Amino acid sequence: MAFSIVLNRYINESVAEYGAILDFELKEVDNKYQKSYEELLKNDDKQELLNQIVGSSKFLLVNFSDKSLEPTANLYIHILDALTSELNIDISGVFKQVLTNFSSESLSKSAEIKPTTVISLLSNIFNFLKESNHLRADILKDIITLVSANDLQSMLLPIAQNFSVWLSDIEGVTDDEWRALANQIFAQIYAQDQMAALTFYKKLVESETDSSKLQPQDYDEFLVKVLSSKKYFNVCNLDIGAKLGDGSLAHLFEIIRNADLSEFLTFVNSKEGSKLGDKLDLAKLTYKVKYLAAPQVLEKFEEETGKNEFSYEQIAQQLDVPSDSIEEFLINCIQQGLITGRLSQAKQVFYLSKIDRLNTPSKTLNAKDWHRANQYLENWSRTIEDLQSLIKNLTSRKGKKMLPPQAIQTFHQQKQELKEHLQQEKQKERERHQDDEETEDSQEPAVQQIVA
Repeated sequence: MAFSIVLNRYINESVAEYGAILDFELKEVDNKYQKSYEELLKNDDKQELLNQIVGSSKFLLVNFSDKSLEPTANLYIHILDALTSELNIDISGVFKQVLTNFSSESLSKSAEIKPTTVISLLSNIFNFLKESNHLRADILKDIITLVSANDLQSMLLPIAQNFSVWLSDIEGVTDDEWRALANQIFAQIYAQDQMAALTFYKKLVESETDSSKLQPQDYDEFLVKVLSSKKYFNVCNLDIGAKLGDGSLAHLFEIIRNADLSEFLTFVNSKEGSKLGDKLDLAKLTYKVKYLAAPQVLEKFEEETGKNEFSYEQIAQQLDVPSDSIEEFLINCIQQGLITGRLSQAKQVFYLSKIDRLNTPSKTLNAKDWHRANQYLENWSRTIEDLQSLIKNLTSRKGKKMLPPQAIQTFHQQKQELKEHLQQEKQKERERHQDDEETEDSQEPAVQQIVA
């Protein structure tokens, strides 16, 4: 049965069509629902009609096909909106009853309905409600439950992108509700896309409003997932040490922020650090810290030698990386955005181009660093002063005739000399031509006399 649904139809036509759809899907040969709904409309019993239509929601997931559910559900939402408006009833209370029939349990009774179709239906209801309606938070919980049960984590990405805005608009959301939703979304996305999940949670941590809702155990879990991720994720710019609940984890975080490899190795081999082995793979974490230390090691080499090329052996020794693995190590550093450069396998040399300051830990500045920064500022100041002097000089000459550059003057002088030389040559040529004509005239009478 094909359906052509237009949402802005009159209520009577919409209700009659919905009744006909129910009769078809439930195989009611006597048009039971269509006749019943039309009779209630005829008697103007809108309240009873609303009650029956709300009750019919129990059939949607159980008896409908996946193809027919979504268009029918859109018509269904339109009818509920029209009836509640006429009866002056809050539609959120009606939707709350309907949503009990759109649960994972109801979905499990259907062999045809796809979880994605139900999530789409829930999203339509979510968008239909006012931004401040608390039922929106309940719908998000239902969507997360469906996602978790059906391994559809990617469908949470749009929710993660808008989470802070949506939750801030919903009235009556407690901090505990907010935290539960945030942590569920984080955990679900992390299982499929670690970088997307960490990016989502980092934004919450960076927000003054959102971070105030998080508890120490939330910060602990976030940092553990950061340190356990397959790829490097930069949190060195986050000042969360004091917010962590685990003191050993806070100590470790500060060491990693400084990318101090020797201090890290000392710590993980200590009694305090070894306890973190229950939460973290310390062997993998050690390699990750070596990645973080690489930019500082290369920068130190560059300062000491004044060159940007370093042997594989030199880097491997400093970072305690096996020589036969150093090339792969450097490639990983480049891929993770810590450094850029070029490798020469033939020469066993790495040429450093740039260190990504935004993506790498910032070392603590010492007196030498401050002196170098001061020199840069002084040089820059002198450059600015020279520019200001030049601008002032040009401004003072405004309106005055100014000589062109020396090269241009020389060019014009040579051009003028060449022009004068050509004119002289032409004049000489004319004079020679005139002399020849005069000679011919003087010889003509003598010739005539001889002939005579």
